[in-house]
Amino acid sequence: MPQRILLTQLRRIGDVVLTTPAVRALREAYPNAHIAYLTEAPSDQVLRGNPHVDQVLLMPRRQGLAAELRCWWRLRRERFDLVIDFFGNPRSALLTWFTGAPRRVGLKLRGRRHCYTDAVSLPPGRRYAAEHKALLLEPLGLSTTKLLPEVFPTATERATADAQLAALGVGPDELLVGLCPVSRLPYKVWPAERFAAVADHLIERHGARVLFFWGPGEESFVQQVRAHMRREALPDYPVPGLMEMAALLARCRLLVGNDNGPRHFAIAVGTPTVGIFGRTRAVNWTPPAAPAHRALEFDPGCKAACTYPRCGLECLDGVPVAAVLEAADALLGPPGAAV
Repeated sequence: MPQRILLTQLRRIGDVVLTTPAVRALREAYPNAHIAYLTEAPSDQVLRGNPHVDQVLLMPRRQGLAAELRCWWRLRRERFDLVIDFFGNPRSALLTWFTGAPRRVGLKLRGRRHCYTDAVSLPPGRRYAAEHKALLLEPLGLSTTKLLPEVFPTATERATADAQLAALGVGPDELLVGLCPVSRLPYKVWPAERFAAVADHLIERHGARVLFFWGPGEESFVQQVRAHMRREALPDYPVPGLMEMAALLARCRLLVGNDNGPRHFAIAVGTPTVGIFGRTRAVNWTPPAAPAHRALEFDPGCKAACTYPRCGLECLDGVPVAAVLEAADALLGPPGAAV
């Protein structure tokens, strides 16, 4: 039975969130083990307060070769007896090998499989990304069907979110709905005028207070939606940190948005979601058998052999406003429904 476990997912904040079901399953199987998690900033914020992780280790980023080598040697001196590489790129595979752990688990990928003692092949077919992460537990004889991710905003972060909403004039009993129309990837961005129609509907039908979510440098997406709205959403506010964002999402009754990181956080704090998908496949990013999380997508017949950017993104254009409104109304219930 392993006593010292190292997990690695070096970057991609959403992917770190999606490893948390596997982390929880490891803790349940090895309650007395020391579980460390190696990642890069700012992904370490995702693990803050996670009761299943004993230690968060930071891989230096853009600090030069000497800093990285010091990190590698530190990990080797830690003498882990099990390392699970959730990331699976050449760098993390080599790092996993370098730890010298007697048991090393990762994906069976070309050029990387020899770094692991247990190389796992992904089965055919598409599935939720958190399930892909959990498949790396199989060589240990472990599995889990509890695939909802989780994050743990602190009491301070929740109090900060409450104060921010109070400053915006949102009472504790008001219906708050999040809208997240952002993505750095054009094939994930549903048109701004359609988000505006959704926002107006939520305000007019449900009396919702609409709160936008965005990250640094993404304000333009929100302003484009505001420009098409007839009604007033809540004003802009300082961009929060990741876990303060999670605390704000926990106050929402619903999040409507593109396929992006905030949706993973909303799922992780138990807030229902409506996700709009373009080129990406909804099944990869939506928990299975979870009716509180609706995913809307349209396949014009080319998703399996996508030719982006040589297309007009018919997949995004094919998701109508009416379908998003229907999903949102179903999750919110009739106007005036109790919280």
